[in-house]
Amino acid sequence: MSEVHEAIVKIVAIAAALLGLWLLQRPAWRNDMSRRNRLLWSLVALGALGYVNFGGFHTDGTPFHIWDQYHYVIGSKYFPELGYDGIYVATLLARREQDPAYELPTRVRDLRTNRVVPGTSIAALMPEVRARFSDERWTQFRADATHYYIRDEIFIDHGYNPTPAHAAIERLFTRHLPFRQMTVALYAALDFLLLAVAGVVVYRVFGLEILAAAALILGLGYCSRYYWIGGAFLRQDWLVALILCAAALARSHMRLAGIALAYAVCCRVFPLFMLLPLVVFAAAQWWHGRQLRDSLQFALGFAGGAVALLLIGSSAGRGPGAWLESAQRLLVHTSAVGPNAIGLRVPFSTSLANLRGDLIDPTTLYEYSRIAADFAATGRSHLVLIVLAAVVLLSLTVVVAWRARDPATAFVAGVAMIYTFTTPSCYYGSFFVLLALVRPIQTAAVFLIASALMFVTAGIVFFLSLHGFIRLNGAAVYLPVSTLLLAVLCYWLVSVLRGDRTTVPASVSL
Repeated sequence: MSEVHEAIVKIVAIAAALLGLWLLQRPAWRNDMSRRNRLLWSLVALGALGYVNFGGFHTDGTPFHIWDQYHYVIGSKYFPELGYDGIYVATLLARREQDPAYELPTRVRDLRTNRVVPGTSIAALMPEVRARFSDERWTQFRADATHYYIRDEIFIDHGYNPTPAHAAIERLFTRHLPFRQMTVALYAALDFLLLAVAGVVVYRVFGLEILAAAALILGLGYCSRYYWIGGAFLRQDWLVALILCAAALARSHMRLAGIALAYAVCCRVFPLFMLLPLVVFAAAQWWHGRQLRDSLQFALGFAGGAVALLLIGSSAGRGPGAWLESAQRLLVHTSAVGPNAIGLRVPFSTSLANLRGDLIDPTTLYEYSRIAADFAATGRSHLVLIVLAAVVLLSLTVVVAWRARDPATAFVAGVAMIYTFTTPSCYYGSFFVLLALVRPIQTAAVFLIASALMFVTAGIVFFLSLHGFIRLNGAAVYLPVSTLLLAVLCYWLVSVLRGDRTTVPASVSL
């Protein structure tokens, strides 16, 4: 399914979903539980089918994301040898050995510096990277890394960047398996399985209404499109961990909640900001003279889970030093803000030149140094506006967490914390699905309207690029996307402050 066809289909699906959400508010549907449940299950199915583009999957019609799996399967399986800097150099050497006539790409990203350099300049690194392998391991690597044909553009992507903990978990699956068609299907199935487990947990803990809202937000959301990481390998585990954390909090399984959040943090780092509203909630409990036993249990679970994952990461093949390598790599990687970033700062840090796509290198989609520099300069010039917006959003979040009647609501408010402090790639915007746990029907409706506008915006940008008014891959899409997501967040925070909160059904249990 092409991106144009996807946009059209998704807008139609969003219209159908909005009609369904509207019907749920009508007395005839609200009071007839059998009829209401049938409609809710239909919305769940609509969201699930929307996630896989109604069977269209990727733009080439395949369900697998070989490009992404190459990074995460090869990167984890050979993590002891490749680390964070060797995957492209080693793969190019393997291609050259397989085909002596193979010419190095014109440009390659040097993962030591994160800069795109002439392909010939990395040839000197090949002997050093090859020396990290035994002959047996090199033979295995060459067979894996050259099994699939992948365009040379892959070598100007941003490499393999998971934490050592996530690398160790990935290696449980990749360490002894080759990178072939059957294993690609296995790896892709893992995220589907995890999302299905999350769906069952949401249904059992929060109920069908919230499951329907969550399915629609994930399946029809612009940032959670299958295009990005659908059919990849363990790319949704952090999101499932956050959902499990919210469910455990709702059921007062505090240690389990802490462990689940520790997993998300140790595997993706930025979920650490989800802790902040929980700290505010605990402070409010203490202020009102309530016991902090649950908060202590959560802290013990989080600390224990974090320590265990730190040790697990140290056993991924590069020792404890891998965590320092990961931290250094994270700083380098996050310093290069791409045009598909989302976050509070994006609307205030995007220049007209970036909107027009003037800063895009026409020979590659992944050279973002000029965009990153422009983003930083524009952000500095609008620092006062960014600070004011952050203060407003954080103030609303703190008040929500302070007044929350349950820790799950306070936890969900952490979505605003992430959005304020980080500028992740858009596909991490799937964490907005957590908002469905509070005031689900209204939140889903507002989110879907915003998502429809995102698809319309993308279509307008594509049309303008065809007629030469702008160049694709600037910030013309993700500035309005970030603005619309900010509007959804503000709506959610204000609606919760007005008293419209979720109540976990007492009749539903794990």
